Amino acid sequence: MGRFFNYDGPLFGFLDKLANLFILNVLFLICSIPIFTIGASWTALYYMTMKIAAGEEGYVFKGFFKAFKDNFKQATVIWLIMMTLGILFRIDFYVLNYTRAGAMMVIRVLIFALLIIWMFEISYVFAVLAKFDNTVKQTMKNALLMSIRHLPFTAALFAIWAIAGVLVYCFFYQMIPVVFILGFSCIAYCQSFIFNNIFANYIPKEDN
Repeated sequence: MGRFFNYDGPLFGFLDKLANLFILNVLFLICSIPIFTIGASWTALYYMTMKIAAGEEGYVFKGFFKAFKDNFKQATVIWLIMMTLGILFRIDFYVLNYTRAGAMMVIRVLIFALLIIWMFEISYVFAVLAKFDNTVKQTMKNALLMSIRHLPFTAALFAIWAIAGVLVYCFFYQMIPVVFILGFSCIAYCQSFIFNNIFANYIPKEDN
């Protein structure tokens, strides 16, 4: 029982992790305010939550801003591409909802298929960028291929977002403080266990 309350015990370990996730959530929200920096913030968040999930916390301020700075250009390019495509999908579905032509069903199916690919891509791309050093093109390609190759894990990533979405929808006012305190960092942290598992397949093992 005494060890439970020690500084190296599970209670203080849990509180330390909780504090780090709170700090990361605040940093993510603040650094995402300009909107075009969301990609870099997302990448930095995943960079740190993957470390925390692996038991390598380090200094959250230093680690977050280092990842933010190191990946800023690539993350911003990727985010602007993904954001533009997301806006186009929204416009397409809006237009199709007011179009009655029979041929539009084929177009609707095609756009929906492309939307699924977009969802696969955005679910992985910033975590891949946080973990691996590649060009924008190669990072986006690798993210899509990983999302297809590891479909059960991809479904689990979607499930985490879906559960969070349902909670916010059903308990909107109660969840607002949670979103600002731990919302995004908690989601990223849960997903980071999955990403660490996936990425382990692509990292060369050191010879003993």
